[in-house]
Amino acid sequence: MAFFTTAFHILILALAVGFLISIVVFVPLTVYIIPFCLWVGFQNNRGKYKELKEGSVFRMAANATVLYSSWIFHKTPVFR
Repeated sequence: MAFFTTAFHILILALAVGFLISIVVFVPLTVYIIPFCLWVGFQNNRGKYKELKEGSVFRMAANATVLYSSWIFHKTPVFR
């Protein structure tokens, strides 16, 4: 019986740690990507950058970094 309670505690701990890691990674990532998604949406309404509409979260984060650095340095963004 002690084995099952120990296994249950380890399972609960693993789920809690996984939940905390996902919160720590994806909440800041989402906040970082929201302005980029809004910008892409406005550009798609104008017919620009249609290739940026699809992609993974990490690809969007990389493209968001390119966009933000182009805003800071006043250069034209070159997306991947």
